[in-house]
Amino acid sequence: MRKMTTYKDFVGELTANYRRTTRPTVQITHSKVAADFIRPYFDYVMDDHEEAKVIHVNHENMIVNVHHVSSGTDTATLIPVKTIIRDAILIKTTGIILVHNHPSGQTRFSKADIDISKKVETACSYFDIRFLDSMILTRESYRSMRDEGLL
Repeated sequence: MRKMTTYKDFVGELTANYRRTTRPTVQITHSKVAADFIRPYFDYVMDDHEEAKVIHVNHENMIVNVHHVSSGTDTATLIPVKTIIRDAILIKTTGIILVHNHPSGQTRFSKADIDISKKVETACSYFDIRFLDSMILTRESYRSMRDEGLL
């Protein structure tokens, strides 16, 4: 009798490894430092589609990790709050900065940008994670919700 092949015969095990960089290298002292640091991470997608990334920092605001959160279309990307919080807990970070790009080159915060940032900020507060900023990045510029007094 022949064995029936099922999908279980082809599914492997998926694991995710979370680790810090070898040493913290850059200290975030203000929004421009964060924007200048993260801009190369968006270089190839800056004018094509939106992506969201999170900068993880330690208690001294030294960068310990950058995490890609999502890729979207030319006008939007989903930002999964659960994923952001889960990763911050697994990495054992004490603070985060949420950054996404606008391919249009506009740095205006949409209502959706503000709403999701407030939601992430609230979620962070439940886990003693400092939500330092939410930023929009374009090729030439950036905008910070913290600098604008929106957080």
